[in-house]
Amino acid sequence: MKVRDGNDLKAFFEPESVAVFGSLRDGMGLGYGTIRNMLDFGFKGRVYPVNHNYSEVLGLKAYAAVSEIAEPIDLAVVITPARTVPEIIDQCAQKGVKAAVIVSEHFAEAGEKGARLQQQLVDIAHRTGIRIMGPNTIGTLNTANGLVTTPYLLGYDSIQKGGIAYCSQSGIVAAQCQPLEDRAYAISKMCDLANKCDVNEVDILNYLADDPETKVVAMHMEDVRDGHGFMDAARKLTTCKPLLIFRPARSEAGARASASHTGSLAGNDEVYDSAIKQVGAIRVHTWQEFWEIPRIFAQQRQIGGNRLAIIAYSGGAGVVAADAAAEAGLALANFTPATLDRLRRIDPRAARNPIDLGPILSATADTVSVQDEAIAAILEDDSVDCASIALYVGVLAPVQYIDELLERLMENISRPVTIWLYGTKLSVLEETSRRLEARGLPVFTELETAVKALGVLAHYSRFRSNLEHDAA
Repeated sequence: MKVRDGNDLKAFFEPESVAVFGSLRDGMGLGYGTIRNMLDFGFKGRVYPVNHNYSEVLGLKAYAAVSEIAEPIDLAVVITPARTVPEIIDQCAQKGVKAAVIVSEHFAEAGEKGARLQQQLVDIAHRTGIRIMGPNTIGTLNTANGLVTTPYLLGYDSIQKGGIAYCSQSGIVAAQCQPLEDRAYAISKMCDLANKCDVNEVDILNYLADDPETKVVAMHMEDVRDGHGFMDAARKLTTCKPLLIFRPARSEAGARASASHTGSLAGNDEVYDSAIKQVGAIRVHTWQEFWEIPRIFAQQRQIGGNRLAIIAYSGGAGVVAADAAAEAGLALANFTPATLDRLRRIDPRAARNPIDLGPILSATADTVSVQDEAIAAILEDDSVDCASIALYVGVLAPVQYIDELLERLMENISRPVTIWLYGTKLSVLEETSRRLEARGLPVFTELETAVKALGVLAHYSRFRSNLEHDAA
């Protein structure tokens, strides 16, 4: 058996050459789709289609077998019937291919026959040293080099580069299922571990801990098969960057669905919850939190405390935010006397937290100056560690106005700020969101999530501070 380096997954994310096995039928074949996506996203490496029925596809020479390719191959993407996959993987291993993404289905998740086929893949990997992701996976994505292994045409050709790595045990956390271009999530890497016949969450955590492009890891997982390995890898990662974990399959029904999905056994949720806390990871509990909360780490620095200021244009929104703050472990900041005096000069009703700017703005003709002065007073207060703003966007507060307002306010502000936008037009909200995200301001689709993100940031900041104190 060849020696395997469990920490080195470079070929899955940074290959210089990729061989794609599958149907190359124009517009319909899954091999065609993978190649089209890589070309559309500007993949910087070499791509080799492998299918004996074709001589060329998308301007690239096609090969009958991987052995006919003269150049070395780093990564294979295999999208062929399950029965053909073991032989292809064996041929790739003999060729010296370092890694394989197996998109093909009908393995362990499909019953006993598929499980036997999957065991053949495991045997080949152990014998030859080739690393395998999947089967039943969408594979990997890297925004730095344009690598996209999904075989489904995406309908867009750009994803915002950033520091978030999204890892999953499901293809729904992937470019073909999410509006990544429109949402502007700042992504470094993505991967779908699927059946985990070889590469698993331990491998990926070790790789991402050392990845300089990744600032935060968000992991969706249904089961862990190497508990000790997971604990060690997670501890290693959380000492240098935050790890957020979304684990469904908490119920008996969810556990049964997980078993039929990837052939996994979900296990006791209380055990997982305890393990997540022990390693310094942070558990998120909803699909929305999984996607959105990591943005606070990709775009914000750590904070020294949990004192929150809430700025709203509606008293009701302020109440909702205050409840969310209490649940997230945040305390409402007590403004300094100087800040309270500054707010009272604007309007006596302004000297409170949460602040409701709605009735104050309706009573003045100079709404720009009032907003500037009130928000600046709060964000400049040394008793405020972070702030969340519930911001109306619409006819009375158009996109350009909101964009310029926050540009002025954030020029000299270092405190973390989250934004929740509301209004009557989804198109306007989405345009405003994209503008603010481009300025480094995370915008959330739910008010509670905007507040909870700051609570998660404060929690991890305390964790890192304690680690540094213990090491001193």
